[in-house]
Amino acid sequence: MVEHNIPDYMRGFDLNEDYGFTPVSEKPVVETAPVIDPKAIESNKVELSKIKTDVTSIKSMMSEIMDIVNEKETITKEVASAETLQRFKEIEKVILPFLYNLSKSDEPYIHWPNRGPIIKAQIDKILKLTRQ
Repeated sequence: MVEHNIPDYMRGFDLNEDYGFTPVSEKPVVETAPVIDPKAIESNKVELSKIKTDVTSIKSMMSEIMDIVNEKETITKEVASAETLQRFKEIEKVILPFLYNLSKSDEPYIHWPNRGPIIKAQIDKILKLTRQ
């Protein structure tokens, strides 16, 4: 399927990659009242602890990325090598479709279950390209 109303900068990119989110017109509603099971609470505490660890790990990776950017004297230096230009194009192929898919709907909410592993995979792709 070819979209004709996409920005020029998105032409040639894979726009069909599924990032796991869906634009919706309103906040998803829970159909039934939750039943609280004390055993589930303990299980959720373990899961919450895991999520906090994952978030801390993502924050740490993002902090490392920002440290690398801040170490550079200038971001506007001319890119001289063809290899570097190619790596930037590969980074665009990872980042631009992801951001474009996030922005292409006017719905006020995005339903995005299991986003942690999807975002982590995108971060890993970027780090693979930037730390060769």
